[in-house]
Amino acid sequence: MMENTLKEARRCNAIYTITAPRSNAVLLSPAIQWYFVLDFESTCFKDGPHPPEIIEFPVVILNPTDGTVQDQFRSFVRPTENPVLSDFCSSLTGVRQDVAHADDLTAVLKEFELWLRIKKEQLGCRFRPSKSSTAIFVTWTDWDISTCLWDECRRKKIAVPNDILNRMDVKAVFQQWIRSNRAGQKWRGGLVDALQLVGLKFCGRPHCGIDDARNTARLLYHLLSKKAVPSCVVKS
Repeated sequence: MMENTLKEARRCNAIYTITAPRSNAVLLSPAIQWYFVLDFESTCFKDGPHPPEIIEFPVVILNPTDGTVQDQFRSFVRPTENPVLSDFCSSLTGVRQDVAHADDLTAVLKEFELWLRIKKEQLGCRFRPSKSSTAIFVTWTDWDISTCLWDECRRKKIAVPNDILNRMDVKAVFQQWIRSNRAGQKWRGGLVDALQLVGLKFCGRPHCGIDDARNTARLLYHLLSKKAVPSCVVKS
């Protein structure tokens, strides 16, 4: 199933990346009306590498005209490869062991796709790898989709929703914006640091997926208001 998803993604040119503009950044596309901001939380351990499994699956829909969150999806996810959360993971993410009673990733993805289909109909938006696109997914780094979700779905033989492959890495956007406004100065930091740099305070708990998604949306709205979001192109 994963191979079929990848073939379909390539066929419709649905894999996106960010390119740095040569001059001042411009808006992604005049047609983009909705930004679906997601931030997964996953299993994590101190004692060596373990493949991450999603344990919190949140998405918020940003209305770029006024910065409001139009709607949200949130579901906790039961890990099946390492079902017992580490103390480190619970302390970091706030997710507790009762996540063992949640649905697994297969069921949550079905629930998410149903929600997404309803939202697309209600908002009249579509995810397309072209200028006709009116919606796009947004993450703080591309890890959530290209590594966390993709690798877990590959291991578990689950199809990745095609729409979610139409995406933008807002951290890359922010880094480019900093370089263009600070004479080429490089910036490294996390979401909390980025918010502070533009005069915003993180609201909620860092590493809580829904709070991270909402704060990423706040930062994105700030960048949109500064016309700092560069154009997206298909990966070659």
